[in-house]
Amino acid sequence: MTSTWVLVSNAAEARLFLNEGCGKGLQLVHDWAHPDSRKHEGDLVTDGASRVQQSDARGERSAIQWETSPKETEMQRFAAELMEYLAAGRVAGDFRHLVLVAPPHFLGLLREKMDAATSATVRATLNKDYSQEAVPELVERLAKVICP
Repeated sequence: MTSTWVLVSNAAEARLFLNEGCGKGLQLVHDWAHPDSRKHEGDLVTDGASRVQQSDARGERSAIQWETSPKETEMQRFAAELMEYLAAGRVAGDFRHLVLVAPPHFLGLLREKMDAATSATVRATLNKDYSQEAVPELVERLAKVICP
């Protein structure tokens, strides 16, 4: 029997499913919500503490920009949390193959946070946001990926 974990996510929520073979459907293993990835930049920072005001030679003030925006930082944190969970599952032998389904930007973040050993288990990736799909629709949409 070949067990495959299927991670269906976007930057604010994720569901992890187990598939135990062709025609076996998807069983929910775990789900996550990360609402901070959906917040507006202003809601993620407190006034005054996060930006520094400086005057230039003409006395004009401009805010120093973040190297990574607070929203992007939250997405990176969520991607790291998901990848830590998947790495632990790989080490425990909970799955043999992995399928990642996420919008392009978040899929890139997941790949950045994934260790080499977990990356070696990836059977397929889909650049799609199926996070709101019901399980029967997911089974239909992912059938060719799960059972090539």
